[in-house]
Amino acid sequence: MKLVILGPPGSGKGTVSEQLEREFHFLHVSAGELLRNEAAQKTEEGQKINALITVGKLVPPEIIVALVKEKVKSKRKYILDGFPRSVDQAEMIKDLSIDKVLYLDVPDELLVERFTGRRVCKQGHHSYHLKYLPPKKAGICDYDGSPLLQRSDDTPKAIKERLRIFHSETKPVIEYYRKKGLLMKIDGSPLPEIVAQNVKEILQKLDPKL
Repeated sequence: MKLVILGPPGSGKGTVSEQLEREFHFLHVSAGELLRNEAAQKTEEGQKINALITVGKLVPPEIIVALVKEKVKSKRKYILDGFPRSVDQAEMIKDLSIDKVLYLDVPDELLVERFTGRRVCKQGHHSYHLKYLPPKKAGICDYDGSPLLQRSDDTPKAIKERLRIFHSETKPVIEYYRKKGLLMKIDGSPLPEIVAQNVKEILQKLDPKL
């Protein structure tokens, strides 16, 4: 099963994807993580990417599409976390033959609260929230023991820009997939573990062999 999970920044896409990865062995592909890894390489292109994502700007579609396609090549079971982020990107991955698109719907005011406490581990693979999804040991990732950090693109200025981009550019992607009959709208307002459980039950109904 090939899935896309969409939603505004802070909607819980990463948390849900991690649950699916652990329980159903999906390959979890985070477009943001791919970009941050590339930026960390300190190459000329990586420096350009870093300058964009630090202020919440979108990276040119051909760059992220190439990274994603390379990651999922020859894989038959994966979830694309937060990608595609524009209709152009959606068109560019039509050849991936996505089965379902999950849209986590969350009001903006709740997203602001979520951002104030969000943390990610230094390895970049696991997400937490100081209030809603705290680690077992303060400041330490439960899975790899690395320190928990606040991402540079979680600053108030960057958050405001990312929400603006979502409303102006990413919401048309939701309509794009709705017209294709692939969209499933899910309430993302409850606690992350509740949303993740709801998603798992939906997917098990779609494919009992998961």
